[in-house]
Formats: sequence, structure tokens, C-alpha cells
Amino acid sequence: MKLKTIIFVLFIFSFEINAQPKWKAEKPTKVDLELFHGTQTANFPTTESLKKGNLMYEISHRFLPSIKDGFDQLYGLDGPTRIRFALGYGITDHLMITLGRSNNTDNLDLQLKQKVFQFYSKKLPAVISVLGGISWNTEVPPNIGRSRTDGDNFQFYTQLIFNTMLFNKKLGIGIVPSYLYNSFIYAIDKQYSFTLGIYAQYYINRIWSVWFEYNPTISGYRGRIRLDEKGKSYNSLAFGFDIETGGHIFHLLVTNNARLNPSQYLVGADRSASDDMWRIGFGILRYF
Repeated sequence: MKLKTIIFVLFIFSFEINAQPKWKAEKPTKVDLELFHGTQTANFPTTESLKKGNLMYEISHRFLPSIKDGFDQLYGLDGPTRIRFALGYGITDHLMITLGRSNNTDNLDLQLKQKVFQFYSKKLPAVISVLGGISWNTEVPPNIGRSRTDGDNFQFYTQLIFNTMLFNKKLGIGIVPSYLYNSFIYAIDKQYSFTLGIYAQYYINRIWSVWFEYNPTISGYRGRIRLDEKGKSYNSLAFGFDIETGGHIFHLLVTNNARLNPSQYLVGADRSASDDMWRIGFGILRYF
């Protein structure tokens, strides 16, 4: 009788242990911080990344004529234009890859972006990501004696991305120090460019937001990117507004820089912002 009683007590005790709620033993998982609404602004990356298996498609235009050309050029909309297409893919929730192309020197661009740090705070949340990329300029003048696959046609760049959000997730701030190697692919000696990009975006509501971007060159090369270009380059400046609807983000902007791919944009703007040489531009991001 005693043996049966002991077995019965042990059975009841083991049942009570297994019946305890499992959630008490599980550690709560933190949700990723999402500060900006998109994986990029008009010209800069944000710290946001695509979720694993998700896709992003981008198309961007920068009109070459300036707004001051007036009605005869439809304030620049008659073109011609610089165009960029890009496709992004989420490898993991924190790592994404993007392949893009600009029709300026037929520049192909491949980049990886990794989210590396998240600081959880109600007043000052912050995220840090790193981005690295390689660009291949496939349009090479035939008279310079260089093949399309020559190593001098390739450029390399890296960017450290810091984002934070203020005023109850209304004002997003971004700082993007960037380093570009082989800034001018036709130079005898390899050039570099170091810039300190900044941007701010104020979200009026879920649909509308306004923003500005500024990318001064701190040291290194700031100049032309094509052999047929003339004059020097300037610090890049852009401002505009965004419209978000149905998985799309629309950028509408004015800028002094018609260059689009990172290895070209980081060299500087081809026109001065102080000479009324502003152009109209737009971009569309579509998330799947």
C-alpha cells in the first residue's frame, strides 16, 4: 500500500509541474525599432531594413535643366533626365542587398546594409547600421585605351548610418559619414572622398512628411565624374516632401545634384545651390 501511495503522489506532483504555464520560463523578445518609414530617403540610406524575403523596387529621376529655364523648358520637366533603377531584397530581418543602375556612365551598383545596434529609449531611440558597396562604370570612352572590365572602372564605398527620432516619433534625424574610394575613375592617382551627410524628416501624419538633406565634402576629391563634364562640384543639397500610400513612398524634391548612384552622388553636386540652378526630381519606392 505504501508503494502505491508513493507512486500516486509522484504522478500528481509531475502533472502539476507540467501544467505550469510555459510563458513564465520564456524570455520576452524585443521588437525591432522602426524609426523612419522607408529603407532610404531620396538620396541617403536609413537604418531600416527589409524583412526576410521582402522586396523593394526603386525608380528615381533627376531632371537636368534647371527650374529657372522657365516655361519653355517646362521648368526643367522637358528633360533630359538622369535615371536610377534598383531592386532590394531582405536576406535576414537585419541584412538587405540592393542592386541598382544609373544611366550616368551606365553605373551598376551593388550594396549590402546591416543593422548592428539598437538603443531602446522612449525619449531618444537610436539605431546604427553599416553599408558597403561596389560600383562598376560600364560606359567607358573608347579613346582612353581601357576595357570595360578594367579595375580602374570600379569604385568602393562604405557608410555608417545613425538614426534617431524626436518629438514622439515625429522628427527623424540621420547622420551618414561616407567614404568613397576611386572618386574620379579617370585620374592617374586614386582619389578618395569623405563626406558627412545629414538629413531630417518631419512626419506630419502617416501620409505626409517634409524633409531636407545636406552632404558636405569634409576632405578628398569633389569634382566631375565624367570626362565630358566641365567645372567643379559643390556640396549637395535637397529638400522636398514625401507621400505614403498603399505600400509606396513618393519623393518629390528640388536639388542641385542630378547624380544618383552613391559613388556619383558622394562626389558632390554638379551645380551650385547659390546660383538658382535647382532641378526638379522625384523617386518612387515600392515595398512587397
